[in-house]
Amino acid sequence: MKIVPGMSSQALAARIAAELDCKVASCEFKRFPDGELYTRVQDDIKDEEVTIVQSIRTDSDLICLLQLIDAAEEAHKTKVVIPYLGYARQDKRFEPGEAISIRAIARSICAAGVVDTIYVVNVHNRGVLKYFDVNTKELDASPLIGDYVAKREIPHPVIIGPDGGAAELAKAVAAPYGFDYDVLEKTRISSEEVEIKAKELNVEGKNVVIVDDIISTGGTISEATAMLKSQGTHDVYVACIHGVFVQNAVPRMLHAGVKEIIATDTIESEFSKISIAKMVAEEK
Repeated sequence: MKIVPGMSSQALAARIAAELDCKVASCEFKRFPDGELYTRVQDDIKDEEVTIVQSIRTDSDLICLLQLIDAAEEAHKTKVVIPYLGYARQDKRFEPGEAISIRAIARSICAAGVVDTIYVVNVHNRGVLKYFDVNTKELDASPLIGDYVAKREIPHPVIIGPDGGAAELAKAVAAPYGFDYDVLEKTRISSEEVEIKAKELNVEGKNVVIVDDIISTGGTISEATAMLKSQGTHDVYVACIHGVFVQNAVPRMLHAGVKEIIATDTIESEFSKISIAKMVAEEK
């Protein structure tokens, strides 16, 4: 088996290969003068079993993945790991004439008939998997956040989902270690005032870990952190599976009072303190 690393998942691919004790294929990526991407797998992968690892965060990431799939045309078996499946939030038409973006991407990945199996990690809506015409499996990284919190030895942590949509995630993070968990809810006090607080638990004097699947701009997290701090919460940590972190998300969250930002390496950054490599390797 050889692991083929895409441009956006170089470190993760190497970690997966280390877990499996197999080789990382050498790849070349460059730009032509007109901006087009050139991709080449330099190792011989003919008749090999290969696993391509590539997150889709940008348009270029998608092109890179499609090129790597095409380059693996003569492999014996091709698996694809997409740690972060971008465009998954455009999973239906909200306005007439819109493209269902994730469907378009699924069709492009599956069209060549090269890919045997696809693995994705915590998609925003698992219903999008129906658009993939090959065997596609979702992996759940939420327990890894619980592992990190436990090893971090945060005193009596309370796991909080920022809204009702994160309730299941909060439960999945907390349950294996018996942590308390809750979700935040908004209560409108007046036309201009909204109160945000834990739905059931009193978090005064507690250490809180806000968990979410994706953090993009950090606006919701920052608002929740500021309110929790004003209500007497001690330290506030933020943990997510996919750290997109755009539009000054990091300084915004830190300014609101977040003590530590934690993410997995589905999107590689300085906040990728949790690796999904072992979880992926166990699926091989």
